[in-house]
Amino acid sequence: MQEKSAVVIVAAGSSHRMVVYDKLWIPLAGRITLARTIDVFDTSPLIENIVLVVNTQHFSDTRDLCEREEWRKILTIVEGGPRRQDSVRAGLDALAEFAPWTHWVMIHDGARPLVSHQLLTAGLEAARQYQAAVAVVPLKDTVKQIEERWVSTTIDRSHLRAVQTPQVFSFPLIYDAHTGEFASEDVTDDATLLELSGYRVALFPGSYTNIKITTPEDVFIAEALLRGSFMS
Repeated sequence: MQEKSAVVIVAAGSSHRMVVYDKLWIPLAGRITLARTIDVFDTSPLIENIVLVVNTQHFSDTRDLCEREEWRKILTIVEGGPRRQDSVRAGLDALAEFAPWTHWVMIHDGARPLVSHQLLTAGLEAARQYQAAVAVVPLKDTVKQIEERWVSTTIDRSHLRAVQTPQVFSFPLIYDAHTGEFASEDVTDDATLLELSGYRVALFPGSYTNIKITTPEDVFIAEALLRGSFMS
């Protein structure tokens, strides 16, 4: 039987750093952020099912959007929780209920609309080899550790990476992590749950164009990338 892959798109954040607008519902070069993100996965031959995790306020809006767009791979839409990991857990629960035969799952931020098909391919290849893999890019800036308003040390950035999504996992492996011993720990990404249990997580090259829409400045950058020829 052919291995099946799915994606959980996490779009349940509060967007408090955008001040007024919800980053997932603002237009980027004429198309809203969330729709651009979904487009990539819906058109990918690697993905069989899409689970959308959204906040309560936008649940009906998301349902209406999916009906208008007629995406082919939306498996279900679920409401997120108070923390990102709670939202991911809700998405994984839905996947376990509606598509328990899934072999591989990508977990992706809804606010990363410039993710490329090449990244999906690289992530799935890495996960097939190592069971768990995350997209990363080298840091460009010098990093300093501080104490109050003073520099305490300068960190060697050659050993540091900035983590992106998608993060790609064996579905049973990451589902066990989200329901297991360390599930109650506060974590900022899904790979951390595996790391806490001693599991080694592999890396694959991300992309500097795979930005996350977090602040108003990110919107201008994303639109420039979409209108230019800088995607990779």
